[in-house]
Amino acid sequence: VVAKRSSVQTWSGWEQLRTSHCLPARPCRSLIPKMNPRTWLILVVLASLASCAVASASPSSEDDSTGDDGNVKGVHWTTISEEEDEIGFIQGVVVDLPPVASLESKYQKVEVYSSNHFGRVFVLDDCLQLTERDAPHYNEMFAHVPAFEYLSRFPEEERLKVLVIGGGDGYVVSELLKHPTVEAIDHIELDEGVIEVAKKHLPWKGAWESPKVNLVVGDGAEFVERQSSDSSHDGYNIIIQDASDPFWIGDDGEEVLLPSHVLYTEAHLTRIHELLRKREGVFIMQAETYNIPSNLKAIKRWREVLQSIGFDEPRYGSISIATYPTGQIGFLVAHAKDNTCDAATCKSDERDGDMKWGVNWPRVESQFKQHVWKTSYYHPSLHKSSFDLPFWVEKSIYEK
Repeated sequence: VVAKRSSVQTWSGWEQLRTSHCLPARPCRSLIPKMNPRTWLILVVLASLASCAVASASPSSEDDSTGDDGNVKGVHWTTISEEEDEIGFIQGVVVDLPPVASLESKYQKVEVYSSNHFGRVFVLDDCLQLTERDAPHYNEMFAHVPAFEYLSRFPEEERLKVLVIGGGDGYVVSELLKHPTVEAIDHIELDEGVIEVAKKHLPWKGAWESPKVNLVVGDGAEFVERQSSDSSHDGYNIIIQDASDPFWIGDDGEEVLLPSHVLYTEAHLTRIHELLRKREGVFIMQAETYNIPSNLKAIKRWREVLQSIGFDEPRYGSISIATYPTGQIGFLVAHAKDNTCDAATCKSDERDGDMKWGVNWPRVESQFKQHVWKTSYYHPSLHKSSFDLPFWVEKSIYEK
């Protein structure tokens, strides 16, 4: 689950701003301490508009005091806002009150809201994780990009073994189960509370009921370390890492590491490669947005680490998604090769057709058309074009 810095704003005639800390993902910070005059002006205008909206929607006789649940009485909506101080960017999604579900887990507050436009909205510690409306954009790409890339190279493979790290909402797992060739999925998620709420309140809640899914509640990095050190483990065909943000930029401009940074270290990624090498598998990982300078530098760094480890042609792909900061997020995808084999036995040599980036694109197209199930965002043309980036981004990521 990808967490982003946010604050929850509730209005009742005047502005009431409530902030908290997005742990373990990215800390939320109050908008107030660093306000410049232009930002204050924007908030004053927003407060005035919100005041009018609430006055129109709520009877004037209702008590507007704050209740024990933190919600303002007589107010039936709130705004979950996303703040990116590094680029001076703020956006928000309006949701209905009260929340559909709210749970304090061992690690964080887990909530589900309802929105007229976005449907169910999944929130961790006041940080928007996904919405029902645009969640297919992210999750369909994370499931089908690696699956079709692998099957385009090895079309006779009928027993895919997949590891999903993170993604506690279950959407990626539900998309993977659409592939009949997926035989087993190990799903490792740290927070059992996230799974508990998702099972009850999200549309794809039945993902874990499949006998193909082995759900493990625990630390993803530790799980990978155990599996990679087990000489009897036969590896995975696909590994999907749907991790939260590994860092954010502090007030002093320095990088502040967050708990999930261990999933982005060279040691962890080397273990991922080892688990994929035997099957010449495919790896995909959450890789932030290129619209934030510190993220763009990290994308370049992570790609170079994957390349140095031995992954074949790691590529950055872009996803359009309205409710993530700047409306864009991306992934890195790469193939692991078994360099210990010879030309006569290497699976990777059994390839033909249009093989840009080691992917048989005509085969991806034909395999997609054969499936009876539907997608709302993913299709092969978008898959291939997701790697076509703005020129300045391409130069930043790929030039030495």
